[in-house]
Amino acid sequence: MLRFNLRQIEAFRAVIATGNMTQAGEVLGVTQPAISRLIRDLEEEYGLQLFVRHSGRIEPTKDAILLHAEVERCYGELEQMVKFATDLGAFRRNRLRIASIVGHSYFLLPAVIKSFHAQCPDVTINLFSGSSLEVVDHIEKGRCDIGLALLPLDVHGVIIQEMPETNLVCVIPKDHPLGMLGSVTPGDLANVPLLLISESSLMRKRLLQAFEDAEITPNVILDSTYNGPICSLVASGMGVSIMDLLTAEAYSELDIEIRPFSPSIACELKLVLPATQALSLPAKAFLTILREYTH
Repeated sequence: MLRFNLRQIEAFRAVIATGNMTQAGEVLGVTQPAISRLIRDLEEEYGLQLFVRHSGRIEPTKDAILLHAEVERCYGELEQMVKFATDLGAFRRNRLRIASIVGHSYFLLPAVIKSFHAQCPDVTINLFSGSSLEVVDHIEKGRCDIGLALLPLDVHGVIIQEMPETNLVCVIPKDHPLGMLGSVTPGDLANVPLLLISESSLMRKRLLQAFEDAEITPNVILDSTYNGPICSLVASGMGVSIMDLLTAEAYSELDIEIRPFSPSIACELKLVLPATQALSLPAKAFLTILREYTH
């Protein structure tokens, strides 16, 4: 087992530097007997003789000179480590890395980021937009501090926290016959051209399951990795879509209408946080603002 007494090493360095037990004690703010005891304990601990007395002075032995060289080398490395940790802490305090699914990086985060910047103007912000799986990967590998994703609860390697839940909605062109309905079901969409988010999306999989349960084969004529183009195409009359409410409302100025979709399919936005690293102060401040915007 490693045995190491830092106070003994400090006393040893002070005696080497001053050549005197009394002066070494003054440097460290302790008495001469305390220094003598620390040196004696160090010698007994490792079976060494570190100092000899000559004409009222103490002189380091060859072992002491060798030990001192190693101690100074280690202290230099320790100082480098302390500097690295200090710089790393300052870097973390002055930057915030966010990973988010594409839609929320467009329609939710800009307002949150603006408020955060007003509160923390010295913090540099990095925003990554990608799929939910990419968001999780960025958080798990330490490339980002905070993530927003659409996820089930069985994701591993990160901490998942709940966010306010919304449901998927049906987006239809203005004056479309479906606009007469209070809510839209898979049966109402039989043979209707559908424009949907890509097949890798969790929401897409849950949506297709709703069609399967209703024994309806969806008429999907377009897949897109992002809902923005879908809303524009719906407005042009190309077809109908089902998507998260946040994105649909962001495009509500287009020639589209929004109706509830039944059965309800939850849009489970989750916070994705590191499992092995404490949140920085900027991250905590950002989360406070984010929760204010989403409640």
